[in-house]
Amino acid sequence: MTKRLNITKIAVWLFVLSATILIGGGIFEHVVLTPLWAGSPPESVTEWQYGVVQAKFFAVASPLYYLFSIALIVMSWWMPQQQRKWALVAGLCGIIVMLTTIFFFIPILGKTQATRGAGLSGEEITRLTNQFVNWNYGRYVLLIGGWAAALRALSLSSSGDPR
Repeated sequence: MTKRLNITKIAVWLFVLSATILIGGGIFEHVVLTPLWAGSPPESVTEWQYGVVQAKFFAVASPLYYLFSIALIVMSWWMPQQQRKWALVAGLCGIIVMLTTIFFFIPILGKTQATRGAGLSGEEITRLTNQFVNWNYGRYVLLIGGWAAALRALSLSSSGDPR
């Protein structure tokens, strides 16, 4: 039983650490990079010369976060009821963050930042850029919400309180 609890605690810790790293990268992207390439579309997009510079970081951090999200969901079935609830919320937030990243945010970056909006009208560049910036707030809410839920699950495992 103790071995199983230690493995579940490790799963929560790995999720928390990967979420923390992803949140840090997201803050850097939001505060430093996004204002540079998306500050005044379409000009800021068409003049951006650096491609998707954040891709190197997120190509490593995001798959690990996704893997730990899945691992957290799987491992949650061996957790006490109250801890399981928080772990499932965290894992599901992680899955939603990754699916929206893959199917919504990455395609927008591919059409705008990566190609400087090649083949798109100024209105289309502006629309896509604004979609990226505005919907990114929702992604941050899910990311931070999942991180907070995992911290709650971790605190329940540390206290030994099965509520």
